[in-house]
Amino acid sequence: MTRRSPVGSGRLLILVVLVVVAVVLPAGAALLGRDTAGPGTPPPTSVSTAVQVYPPGTPAKALRLPGLDGPEVDLAALRGRPVVVNFWATWCQPCVREFPRLRAAAAAHKADRLAVVGVLTGDRPGPAREFVRAHRATWPVALDPEATTATAWGAVGLPHTWFIRPDGTLASHQLGELTQASLDRQLAEILR
Repeated sequence: MTRRSPVGSGRLLILVVLVVVAVVLPAGAALLGRDTAGPGTPPPTSVSTAVQVYPPGTPAKALRLPGLDGPEVDLAALRGRPVVVNFWATWCQPCVREFPRLRAAAAAHKADRLAVVGVLTGDRPGPAREFVRAHRATWPVALDPEATTATAWGAVGLPHTWFIRPDGTLASHQLGELTQASLDRQLAEILR
């Protein structure tokens, strides 16, 4: 009968542990990082303030959806006006916090013909009606319950806001809550 030395057994144990870690960690990371959101799952809420600026001439995507309490919302019908398209939901706290800023901007730039379009994303009309009424929104709200339009536009979180020039081209978009400074800066680009 041969006896193993404690040093040899310890090395073997360390080798086994390293092999297990090398196999299990990447597999676990892949499983945890996997996108489990299925169709109709709204984008997550976001508190980042990532802004992307577009070169002149970049066309805005089409947006034509049923309205919350009224006619169909069609972005093409707003051509000739500066437009803010805001993807939001009532359950999204950053969306709720930025709502008064959008309302104030719409009122302050009424003479500039600024149009604000809200796109209710992955939310139900009932709570949205109550929210819009309570917060005195003055703009149309489009319904995107399955988040298909949000996905087509590239909304990766909520709120996600696009700023569109009167000629229908994109000026910028922001992922995350609009601060007053970021809102003013991006509005200046489309109100020229």
